[in-house]
Amino acid sequence: MFNQRVRPALVGGLLALALPLTLTSLAVGASVDQTFRFEVLLDDKPIGEHRFDIDVSGDQQRVTSQAEFEVDFFFITAYRYRHQSNELFRNGCLERLSSTTNDNGTRYKIDGSAVSNGFRVDRGEDVEQFDGCVKTFAYWDSAILQQPKLLNPQTGELESVSVQQRGAEQVAVNGSEVEATRFELVTDELTINLWYNDELGWVRLASDTGKGAQLIYRRL
Repeated sequence: MFNQRVRPALVGGLLALALPLTLTSLAVGASVDQTFRFEVLLDDKPIGEHRFDIDVSGDQQRVTSQAEFEVDFFFITAYRYRHQSNELFRNGCLERLSSTTNDNGTRYKIDGSAVSNGFRVDRGEDVEQFDGCVKTFAYWDSAILQQPKLLNPQTGELESVSVQQRGAEQVAVNGSEVEATRFELVTDELTINLWYNDELGWVRLASDTGKGAQLIYRRL
């Protein structure tokens, strides 16, 4: 998680096979207002929290995402990360995006909006347009598991993804064990595991960081 390519909320890889029909049993998107709060750990050490607030109005979903991580080493903060994004979806497709990130002193600012037959992203130093219905790495929406590409809201890059279903497992949520289906999302450099429960939706994430450690999101 120490650069823009090793953070699980911000990475992607190429959908090679259609997902099994059991995917349709998962909660897709959000039809009512929801909040997802995750404790974030580096291996077994808590380093912060990532929160997603979803406001639903008709066919629109307004999503605010806030992440704050700090990695301490011998009482010194060795790494600090702050990210906030505001996303507007209509019928599951991205309409607007505004994000700011401070990645241990490296800053990003991304703005985007829907245009005819696509989505336009302004990264500050350049502008790019993508065709079709664009989705971000919105893990709360299991429909992203059927996408061949996802937009990285930190960098404004559209990244290819590859997804496979790995079966049902037991996952701890607030002190209780629940059954959740694990999906493996593979990028050019990383493997990200995502767990979804039929009732609770997204409940867990685990990813290698590319640095020999594992980043874990644990649902609160």
